[in-house]
Amino acid sequence: MITALISKKGGVGKTTTCVNLAAALAGIGKKVLVVDLDSQASASLSLGVPREKLAPSIADVLLHSMPVGEAIRPTRTGGLDILPASSDLTSFDSIMASQPNKELVLGKRLRHAESFYDFILLDCPSSLSLLPISALVAADNFILPVVPQFLALEGVRNLLPTAERLYQRFGKRTDLLGIVLTIVDYRTKVNRTNIDTIRSQFGNSVFAIEIRTNIRLAEAPSEGKTIFEYDRTCAGAKAYRLLAAETLIRASQLGRRNSASTTA
Repeated sequence: MITALISKKGGVGKTTTCVNLAAALAGIGKKVLVVDLDSQASASLSLGVPREKLAPSIADVLLHSMPVGEAIRPTRTGGLDILPASSDLTSFDSIMASQPNKELVLGKRLRHAESFYDFILLDCPSSLSLLPISALVAADNFILPVVPQFLALEGVRNLLPTAERLYQRFGKRTDLLGIVLTIVDYRTKVNRTNIDTIRSQFGNSVFAIEIRTNIRLAEAPSEGKTIFEYDRTCAGAKAYRLLAAETLIRASQLGRRNSASTTA
């Protein structure tokens, strides 16, 4: 299953969620690949890949037709692999601008790796440029990390119709797996109000599990570690274990709904 983590807004904990959800899924026996699609390579660095060793990267796969298996490498977490990013991705949009069906290239490349993994998580840059659009086209579903703030809420409202437009264009439906509330701080009234608003407006589309503000989650990436390597007993680690469990439930439910609609 390919899942894109998408946000038009930076600073919402998207990469933190991608890396630690992947590690939590690997921790319960799933084979997981993180594909870093952000030229800043934050997911790669968070999983312990030194900046000087980012190559070969997803840029080589997308721009130079390198076989995807040659760029994938293991991490320190058993069952979790990384396909790193590099600064070469900054030229992806301009290089691909004149290519026909350019949005389909990522999906075609990942198809060669899909059978080896239970989950492939795509960490996208914070925009709706060509790479995030390509990720939505390639993915079976997507997760929206959202900070309980007004502008982030507006971003969700603007982003959700994008998947429907892509379905109309390419004929491949990409389902919303869920909205996950991140960097949650119940000490502020405005946060509590925004959380209530999000849950009221989007209902069961919002994950029950919330990722609360946790200093250990903020510290771990600077050490090139997942939260489970850095402090597996902290509240942040517990939250991502619970998020992984809920992700499995939601993925199973979504699979059953899709199967039922196909046979109907």
